[in-house]
Amino acid sequence: MSSGNKKTRAKAKRPDPMRDLVANAVDFLTLATEEFKERPKHSIIAFHSAVELFLKARLLEEHWSLVVSKTPDLASFESGDFVSVTFEEACQRLAKIVGSPPTDRVRQTLDVIRKHRNKMVHFFQDIDDPVVREQIAMEELNAWHALVGLIGGQWRDVFERFDLDIEALDGRFAEHRLYLQTRFTSLAEKLSSLKGEGKVLAACGRCGFEAAETAVVLHELHCAKCHVCHFVPHWLALECTHCSAEFRADGDETSTCEVCDTVFDASDIAEIVDDDPVTTDNYYDRVTPANCTRCDGHQTVVSFHDHYLCTGCLELTDHISACGWCGEGSNGDMEGSEWKGCNYCDGRKGWDRD
Repeated sequence: MSSGNKKTRAKAKRPDPMRDLVANAVDFLTLATEEFKERPKHSIIAFHSAVELFLKARLLEEHWSLVVSKTPDLASFESGDFVSVTFEEACQRLAKIVGSPPTDRVRQTLDVIRKHRNKMVHFFQDIDDPVVREQIAMEELNAWHALVGLIGGQWRDVFERFDLDIEALDGRFAEHRLYLQTRFTSLAEKLSSLKGEGKVLAACGRCGFEAAETAVVLHELHCAKCHVCHFVPHWLALECTHCSAEFRADGDETSTCEVCDTVFDASDIAEIVDDDPVTTDNYYDRVTPANCTRCDGHQTVVSFHDHYLCTGCLELTDHISACGWCGEGSNGDMEGSEWKGCNYCDGRKGWDRD
């Protein structure tokens, strides 16, 4: 056998650390659901491990060195003899190096698990207290929903090759939802009173209980607040441009009309809701499309009934400001942006550093 063939065989047998990392993340997520009822402390520790592994897997897809906290060394990495990045370090690198960070809301939701995990490990907490169990059930359901948004949405192109059965994994949270039955029952009088006041209660998309109080935020923009698990989704109720049936856009990458199966992406949604259409007369005077600081969306913010709406994450704001350095429009706070920059530039400090 030639040396070239030996090298080919060696390369073929080389383990796939990305696949192993994802498999371990799924194992920990499965363990978290299995341990929830009998050993909730172990459940939240396992869940936090799953969260960190999914974040590290996204870093690994970019480059193996991003997973290493300090002084990357390939031999040490391949042997597993290294200190990996923490949750905070992973989020920072996803933002500054990869350019695809979890949104602030997702990061905060996942960070709740990290903080509760630390509390469980270092301090005493009465896990037999029903209130604590409810808290863990809600926190893990919220974190699971946030993870789905990452691996099944924002980072879908990275994780789709692993054939993750998100529906099956979601089914493993049945015990969490069942445990919230006690909370739902305790809210019976309050929910009945809300119905009596004319409030519309729908089934929550996360816990499944008919406790999501729906409301119109602004014209086509709606929201719901679940009184059981506190899930607060937003969506747009729009008319299909092909069959005129109403369809729902949840801020995902695509939305589908259930009547004619027409698929709408973010740019299609923007075209439907934008009430400041481009004309040859006002093109250069337009402040939209602008960028979104919440979801890091590029030119996803459009004019919406005297407000501004991001069609990527459905963030509604009252103003658009220009970056003091690059001039890009944004729905975030641009104070000091000439020096610190915005989502798409490093400002004067980056220029001076170079």
